[in-house]
Amino acid sequence: MKKSFVVLIILVLIFIGCGGKDKVKPSADSILTTESLNSINIIKTAYQERDGSILQSRLDPVLAKDILKELTFEKAELSFTPRRVRINNSTVMVNLNWQGTWVIKDNSIRNRGVTVFVFEGSPMKLMRIDGDNPFHTPLTEK
Repeated sequence: MKKSFVVLIILVLIFIGCGGKDKVKPSADSILTTESLNSINIIKTAYQERDGSILQSRLDPVLAKDILKELTFEKAELSFTPRRVRINNSTVMVNLNWQGTWVIKDNSIRNRGVTVFVFEGSPMKLMRIDGDNPFHTPLTEK
């Protein structure tokens, strides 16, 4: 009887001691992926709100200049669906599908495409857009 009681106590102590959750430290790739996805959301929101200062701080200067010229819409709504993230050293490439609706002079224009956002640096900056540019305002039909 004493042996089974001692074994039971030991099992309870082991269970209590091992029951705590250890914090898992995220990998460097996980951190880069999360940072790039957060950057995409910040850039998208800044574009929709036509916030040039945030766009300039989050984009390569040449890319920012090109996108700032495109802020000719009255309203824009973009949605992004990331498909794959590739990491090569400190460069993060996010493949995604996008769709958008722009309102220009009371005309609603829809567009969609596939693109790769290329991020570099810390904090991450969007350096290049390969493929269909979601920040290009579609032309209105006359």
